[in-house]
Amino acid sequence: MAVKYTPDQARAIESRGQDLLVSASAGSGKTSVLVERVIREIMDDHLEVNQLLVITFTRAAASEMKQRIKQRLQDRLQEETDASQADFLRRQLAEIDTAIISTIDSFCLDVIRRFYFAIDIDPDFSILTDATQIELLKERALRDVENGYLQNEDQAKKDRFLALYDAFAGDSNANSARDLLFDLYQFAMARPNYRAWLQKLAAPYQLETSDVVDSTLWQEKIKPYLEEEFSNLADKLTALMAEADFDHEKFAKYQPAFTAFATSLASYRESLATDDPFDRQRELLAACQFDGTLRTNKEIADFVEEAKEVKEAGKQLVFNVYTSFYASSNADQHALLAKGAEIASAAAEVELAFIDRFNELKRADRVLDFSDMEQLAYEILTQDSSNSDLARAYYQSRFKEIMVDEYQDTNALQDGLIQRLKKAGKNNLFMVGDVKQSIYGFRQAEPSLFIAKYDEYGQENSAGKQRIIFAENFRSSQPVTQAVNLIFDSLLTKDFGGIDYQKEGQLKFAAGYDPEAALPTETEVLYQEDSSATDDDGELNQGDLAMVISRIQKLIADQTPIFDPKTGQTRPVSYGDIAILTRSKTSNLDIKQEFDRYGVPLFVMDVQNYFQTFELTVIMSYLKIIDNPDQDIPLVAVLRSPIFNFSSSDLAEIRLVNKSVSFYAALRTYAKKDTDLAARCRDFLAQLQDLRDFSLSHRISELLWTIYERTSFLEIVTAMTNGQQRRLNLTALYERASAYESSGFKDLYQFINFIARMRKNQKDLAQPILSENAGNSVKLMTIHASKGLEFPVVFVLGLEHRYNYQQDITGSYVLDASGLGLSFAYPFDEAEYRADTLANAWLKIAKKKKLLEEEARLLYVALTRAKQKLILAANIKLPARTDLAGLEEKWAKEISAGRLTLLDKMKVAKPLDFLAPALARAKQVKRLGEKAVSDLATGQEGSLVFVHFDPKKDQAQLPDSEAVAASGADLTEDEAAVFKQAEKLYTFSQGGYPYLDASRTTAYQAVSEIKKVFGDPIEDELADSHISELQSANRYLQPIDTEPDFLFQNTVSSAELGTASHLVLQYYDYAKGDKDAIDSCIAGLVEKGRLSQTLASMLDREALSWFVKSDFAKDFYQQPDRLHREENFATILSPKTLFKDFSDFPGKILVHGTIDGYYEAENGIILFDYKTDHVNPRKQDEAIQKLKEKYQGQLRLYERALNESGRLPVLKKYLVLLSCREIVEVD
Repeated sequence: MAVKYTPDQARAIESRGQDLLVSASAGSGKTSVLVERVIREIMDDHLEVNQLLVITFTRAAASEMKQRIKQRLQDRLQEETDASQADFLRRQLAEIDTAIISTIDSFCLDVIRRFYFAIDIDPDFSILTDATQIELLKERALRDVENGYLQNEDQAKKDRFLALYDAFAGDSNANSARDLLFDLYQFAMARPNYRAWLQKLAAPYQLETSDVVDSTLWQEKIKPYLEEEFSNLADKLTALMAEADFDHEKFAKYQPAFTAFATSLASYRESLATDDPFDRQRELLAACQFDGTLRTNKEIADFVEEAKEVKEAGKQLVFNVYTSFYASSNADQHALLAKGAEIASAAAEVELAFIDRFNELKRADRVLDFSDMEQLAYEILTQDSSNSDLARAYYQSRFKEIMVDEYQDTNALQDGLIQRLKKAGKNNLFMVGDVKQSIYGFRQAEPSLFIAKYDEYGQENSAGKQRIIFAENFRSSQPVTQAVNLIFDSLLTKDFGGIDYQKEGQLKFAAGYDPEAALPTETEVLYQEDSSATDDDGELNQGDLAMVISRIQKLIADQTPIFDPKTGQTRPVSYGDIAILTRSKTSNLDIKQEFDRYGVPLFVMDVQNYFQTFELTVIMSYLKIIDNPDQDIPLVAVLRSPIFNFSSSDLAEIRLVNKSVSFYAALRTYAKKDTDLAARCRDFLAQLQDLRDFSLSHRISELLWTIYERTSFLEIVTAMTNGQQRRLNLTALYERASAYESSGFKDLYQFINFIARMRKNQKDLAQPILSENAGNSVKLMTIHASKGLEFPVVFVLGLEHRYNYQQDITGSYVLDASGLGLSFAYPFDEAEYRADTLANAWLKIAKKKKLLEEEARLLYVALTRAKQKLILAANIKLPARTDLAGLEEKWAKEISAGRLTLLDKMKVAKPLDFLAPALARAKQVKRLGEKAVSDLATGQEGSLVFVHFDPKKDQAQLPDSEAVAASGADLTEDEAAVFKQAEKLYTFSQGGYPYLDASRTTAYQAVSEIKKVFGDPIEDELADSHISELQSANRYLQPIDTEPDFLFQNTVSSAELGTASHLVLQYYDYAKGDKDAIDSCIAGLVEKGRLSQTLASMLDREALSWFVKSDFAKDFYQQPDRLHREENFATILSPKTLFKDFSDFPGKILVHGTIDGYYEAENGIILFDYKTDHVNPRKQDEAIQKLKEKYQGQLRLYERALNESGRLPVLKKYLVLLSCREIVEVD
């Protein structure tokens, strides 16, 4: 049956004699159109298949394209009656396998093999595909370059090199200079003329004027950005002040603060617009301050909340802009920029030397890597030589059309290559892609190339160039396309994403679903409010998974009908119809385990990073302490591992020997005791010393195998779940170590750093988990892996988890295709803080915008994978002083004229921030209610439905015991005996075990853990506060990583905000007597590197200022030496003190914690503790009473510890409730 194409598709198939750019939205049939165009050109235009160059993004896409073209040609051949035409088709079928329908790498390889002589390389080369070997060669090349500079007799050259490395001395990452050079390589290799690009790195730092305001960087980049940001703020402020309630008598006392801020803001904006001197602008911006604290008033409660939001937005923008661009004076910026020019030039010089040396090593081994293919092909096609002329002429004459699929994912080098193949009058370009699906920025893809052509080809006077837009979506149901349009109408604009989605990007429903079938196609927003949920952890918690598993079970149990295009009929949904998409794969193994527990089959497309697996974590920690045992985190990781099995109480006992030294020093001291634990410590230290001695005279691979043998670690991990894979992972590390040494490296420290860099770059050696029944299993994959695929039912998870882009815009440098940003320890002679150059400050903003744009596009890809049903799942964390209704109201107000402002988009921290405003607005406008999971029917519920998950009512169902028992029906006699013995082990609670209660808790506990399960632990006063038991789940230990994730991920969590607030109050200097020094205190912490700028901008400064100005704190200013803050303590308690009916167990529990603060008055101690818990303003008294009850036990533990210390007695205990500005006494 003939396919009916849309008018736009027909134009794309039939247009000839011009270059075409097809902007093909998701599900618009672009591959079918591309294949049809090829077939028509062969059949109608009589082009040979080898006269076409078809570039695809992946090998799989190239293979599929070839197969589809071959099948179409075979079909036409069977229908053909003309003998000559049939012969022509047979020739095309014979040539299809050798035609260049391939990735760009494969095409480049063809160029090199044909014209290797144009660049004088050995034609007998091989392709280096192993990522580890490539990294090893890079390491060797950089070592050679470093040694060459250090031994260079040219002192000036040596000094430039040393200046480059010294610029990063004292940085938190000791390898920052080397990381910069490795990162520069990735960017340089994606440029068509990388030498020129590197040599221009210093350009933004070279000033020709006395004032930075007159620089090109300021005028072309920074000033326009600042003008737009402050224009948006001014509009919000003007709109607020125009509202009637602004003149309400209850708001009168706040009017002067808003008026003053508006006046100061206008002065700064005028100064910015008229290019006043930098220091004058700096002074005026610093004057933009809000005074006073807004308090809720019932008569104008909504307006006050709105005013608070505008005020907070203003304060945050002023702070961010000041700290980013105006923190240093004009004179200081000149000094910083001069230093930046010097270091950027040195970086370019050393980078070029590194690239040259790396190329020399590859040529010596007669190998090429993937970056060589594109660079060398470009060199062949662009040189000014007769051989290059020959190469260009060959390809320009051979290819009558150059077709590029997924054009939005090309980089500048690839685009340069394609343009060199194009010649007017000889051939044409046919480019197809969708900028909304450009999600490969980490591979140096530049969507700006597509956007530039999109704008150029869309002009009416663009002769020989045409733009065609495919808007029809043939994949998704109407509710799915409506949801996608609803969300992205407000997100993608010309200034964010490069396309006006409302005008040019909307999907048009064109799928062949029968409207009479009443299929349940509504888009669901599946959510729960979870006080324990975090919005910053990159991993999914059990709340996320229980919600999704429950909904899947409901879909299956209801036999939800779906349309099957193969049969043209409806059928019940199966597990194989469902896909779960996540932002990353870090939680895949945990998700797999949870789905297994509930009996829901799950096929995992890929697992977590090889270097983050438990067994690699332990071994890498062991290598670290062999190299240097004075490292607390890896040392504790090894001690806690199954190799040595030190318990948490063992570690606590060791630490108490001396809390002021490293753990290694404490361990050595404790080993001198005469106890069983001390004997274990001596055994450990003896083995460690033996291995350290062994490492001095043996290879790293030999050291690894010796560790395996002496610790039996291979056998230990083999006995664990997925043991065979774990064993293979360890042997793979041994092989990697052998390969490392065979490349000429011997040093253990450098090997550890090499592995750390492999982890940072996410080089993954692990194999996917296989499933024997993947066909009827729920599919779990990353959004990136799902691109190009489609599924009847799609769940999108992790919407509440914070993005991890901070690691790309923090640190000593920021790198982007547009340049290099640098920051330096300043002042240079006696560094006090790290200061940004203007180039670095701007690149942070520009790169953050690029990263957020890509995150928005990634969401577009995720949502458009759904054919029939889309389910967005999220745990919603409520901010302080806000309920869900209030949060939805806030979200809805962010939509202005149907869009989010650029200011609001730049504040996005997680996927939910992109989605929630449009969804909340739709819920408000359409007056949509909520449903429970259990109330959902199998019919059509509407186009959009909000589903509230109730963990008690909608709990996912575990497999019933009868089914479990039935699964053992076919066990052999030996298997049944093992099963019976295992059953005894796991049901020993029924066997009279005397210390069962002790097995359910630990001997070393933190106050923060205990406070969750009892209100008052003092045994003589409140017996009713005991709890029957503390589940062991409250204290199990997760596998300890080689390094905390915050060394690799820079995110901002609620816990970190609380810690930051404590930090400010800890370091606030009462001795100076200045009660208005919160801002300067925060600025000082930022300058000294104790507090990040991101955290600082998110602090509740009003709450902190309120406390230091309160009557409660007045004595702190008079006698600051009596104020104690962040004091550690430990106390011993009987288990019966904590737990009701605890069995007669002779042991004790060590409770440890940190006291926020106490003040030594004349006759006793005043104890206080800061809390940031949400206090409902509508029920403030009731909420405060609950908090007092909640934290009473915690404060009494602090009181007990202070009284036992021999100090003055504790007179009073207080909670400092920062969220509601109250200080309350606790009994």
